[in-house]
Amino acid sequence: MPRAVCPRCERPAATCLCATLPAPLAHRTELLILQHPAEAGHAKNTTAFLTLGLRRARLLRGEVFDAALAGPGTALLYPGEAGGTGAPAGIARLILLDGSWRQSRRLLAANPWLAALPRLGLPELPSRYAIRRAHRPGQLSTCEAGLHALAVLEGEAARFEPLWAAFDGFVQAGLYRREIGMA
Repeated sequence: MPRAVCPRCERPAATCLCATLPAPLAHRTELLILQHPAEAGHAKNTTAFLTLGLRRARLLRGEVFDAALAGPGTALLYPGEAGGTGAPAGIARLILLDGSWRQSRRLLAANPWLAALPRLGLPELPSRYAIRRAHRPGQLSTCEAGLHALAVLEGEAARFEPLWAAFDGFVQAGLYRREIGMA
């Protein structure tokens, strides 16, 4: 018999995030998360923190997306030669790619219009996401990257603390489940 899944956060009932998430937080910049289909339903995926914890964040799943998503004021949060670190001026919508690094490179290749967007690069920041192993320093979960990007674009990083607290609780619960052999 399949285990019960929360219809809101799409997690197994035993690890539902809904009770830990704050009311959706206000912010100016729209976050659009393009998720590789293989990442959907992954137990350690962090997009729900953004889509449920922020007022202007939405998720699209697929491999090929409509280039019309790249309207004026749209930038891509992704490392690379076009970005460096810092924020291009006038960002109203920030696109994040969600998946493994291999999956995100596939999304970038399948959607050439993404490579043409201005890029927001983040400085190398330590990850708080101890339940997944980063392959290189500075590799962050989608939640971490999105929250750091909003802090860069909008300032006032402290207003995102309720979402950081929920994320940190999720990480600690995951570490505990691993420690007792449940993960």
